[in-house]
Amino acid sequence: MKKNVVLATAIGVYVAASSAYAHHSHPYFYDECKSITIEGRVERVEFKDPHTWIVLRLDDGTAYTVDWAPLSRLTNNGVIGPAKEALVFGARVVVTGNRIRSLAQIREHFPDFKMDVNPNTVDPSSIRRVDDSFNWALPPRANPPNC
Repeated sequence: MKKNVVLATAIGVYVAASSAYAHHSHPYFYDECKSITIEGRVERVEFKDPHTWIVLRLDDGTAYTVDWAPLSRLTNNGVIGPAKEALVFGARVVVTGNRIRSLAQIREHFPDFKMDVNPNTVDPSSIRRVDDSFNWALPPRANPPNC
């Protein structure tokens, strides 16, 4: 029994450490020097931890995945209610943010990274409905990247 507790604790520490490392390595996943603005209609939203996902369909049919803040942060910041009301199927939305890096670029820092990379993934710095009924933006950064 004691052996199982020690093993479970070790696994928990390993998972927590690797998750924290991945979350604190954000610039290795998203190119903070290359911003993109896209406009389309909300196809689907998944409010969850560790990331909220918004699937946006552009007019040309291209789908983008917006890798947004965790549900817990949106809830703590009072954003979740207005976001759920505004980001509904068919809502026209403009997102500005940074594209995900290529698999090769990510593997330069994480050689064992095994997941597929969807090149149409964006880390948002702002999200707004075209009718201006919803606006969300990150605060200005104290130390912006040196591009």
